[in-house]
Amino acid sequence: MKFKWSYNESRNLSIFEQILKNRKISESFLYSSLKDLPDMSLMKDLDKASERIISAVHKKEKIIIYGHDDMDGITSTYLIFDFLEKIGSQNHYYYIPNRQLDCHGIQRKFIEKLEQEKIELLITVDGGISEFDAIREIQANGTDVVITDHHLILDDKIPDAFAVINPKQSDCNYPFKMLAGVGVIYFLIRKLAEKLQTEFDKNYLFWVAVGSFADKVPLVEVNRTFMKEVLDNWHSFDDLTLEKLKPFLRPTLSYHNRINVINHIIRILSSGRMRDGQNLTMNLFLAPAEEKEIITRKLIERQQIQEEAIKKCRKYLQQIAPENAKHHFIYFDKNGEIPIELLGYCASQISKTYKIPVVFLCHKNGKIVGEGRCTEGFNLVNAFAHCQEYLIQFGGHSQAAGFSMQKKNITLFQKKFSEYVKLKELDIEENRRINIDAVFASNNFNKFDEYLQMDYQLLQPFGKGNPNPYFLMKNYLPRRDHQKVKIKGSNNNLLPDECYNVVFKFKGFSFNLIDHRKANYLL
Repeated sequence: MKFKWSYNESRNLSIFEQILKNRKISESFLYSSLKDLPDMSLMKDLDKASERIISAVHKKEKIIIYGHDDMDGITSTYLIFDFLEKIGSQNHYYYIPNRQLDCHGIQRKFIEKLEQEKIELLITVDGGISEFDAIREIQANGTDVVITDHHLILDDKIPDAFAVINPKQSDCNYPFKMLAGVGVIYFLIRKLAEKLQTEFDKNYLFWVAVGSFADKVPLVEVNRTFMKEVLDNWHSFDDLTLEKLKPFLRPTLSYHNRINVINHIIRILSSGRMRDGQNLTMNLFLAPAEEKEIITRKLIERQQIQEEAIKKCRKYLQQIAPENAKHHFIYFDKNGEIPIELLGYCASQISKTYKIPVVFLCHKNGKIVGEGRCTEGFNLVNAFAHCQEYLIQFGGHSQAAGFSMQKKNITLFQKKFSEYVKLKELDIEENRRINIDAVFASNNFNKFDEYLQMDYQLLQPFGKGNPNPYFLMKNYLPRRDHQKVKIKGSNNNLLPDECYNVVFKFKGFSFNLIDHRKANYLL
């Protein structure tokens, strides 16, 4: 599809200078380090939660960590579990529900487990902020609850827990609101270490970067600092799990390739789902050295199966992708063609292609579950709040959220969701544009060479909030310029003897065509 192009041309500026100007990038963005992080004491309930956890460890209370089965939740669970062990707890456990089998949120069987096992402290990670009824009951049963979360808070309401750490609370003074769940846990561990006057494992930061990157939080400010610290100190991380993963990872020097390694680790470790609150990836983290290789190979076997499932989903998406969905797309997978864990992935693929809100629905445990994805300019949590009379439960982020509902409400939900989309049509349409970061003419390609050699790495890591820049090259003649810049995707779209203005991205070592127009009617 064709997009609107938005750009400013500054002929006297280098490529790098154009990007800095158009993105309003400051020097602090480029050069921040861990010492520049905001004061963690500004985070609401961080002190209160850490005191309660220390008390539980000293009194040998039973502690359980309730996680989430994505990489953000698993890394969060691991870090707090491992740190509790290092500070002397011998009575703590974890429980990670399996989204393929379990319903969303804290379920009755887990509440009963807390009662039966006389758990005295529950720590939620990467979740809990919308669990009003469950938290109320758990607290009433005598288990204190510490919530650590980063998801959106609706109507400024929070559960009545012992402590709630979530920077999105309106009365939380921590200035950066877009941490991943594992980022919140990182600061809780730092506070615990500070109070106990003990060190914590330097390798934790690596897993903070992995969990944050997997959760697609904006790579700006604190999150960017975490990622840069890991990428810049790549060879200093050496925990046993990483050592066992190394044979399956390519050695690398560049930022781009290091991020590819992190992506590969995420793919391997995302296949750990098991029954009854157990998780194979957690088993890998916690296993002794001699068992880690066996578990790693099991995870890789699972990953390969998952990759095959993704390939099938891509083919299926080609069949069902909308031809003329202007402002949104809802798809009900009645026949179970899409594995439930790939529902969000499929929604994301269509959303990125058409830049519209997308919701995929499927059957699960007698109910309907939905996964929504969208791009900038639309808020899925607000959209689902608009539809909440037909939903059992919902939550997530502005651009990635999910829900459950009764089957009888599908049509009513679709109608209500479409109603909300109609209110936001102008916002959606406005976002269907390409914001170009730098412009140059094909006969000035040396400017781009200079950018790659001098400044490309300074802008990395790229991700949400700091996307890979879009470049506009004017007067590109394929026959003349193809050897100079080989643009992937141009062979079937551009005639060799016609002059074009092309928008492309540079990723690692390749130029990828995004959009093009004939040169004579660009401006």
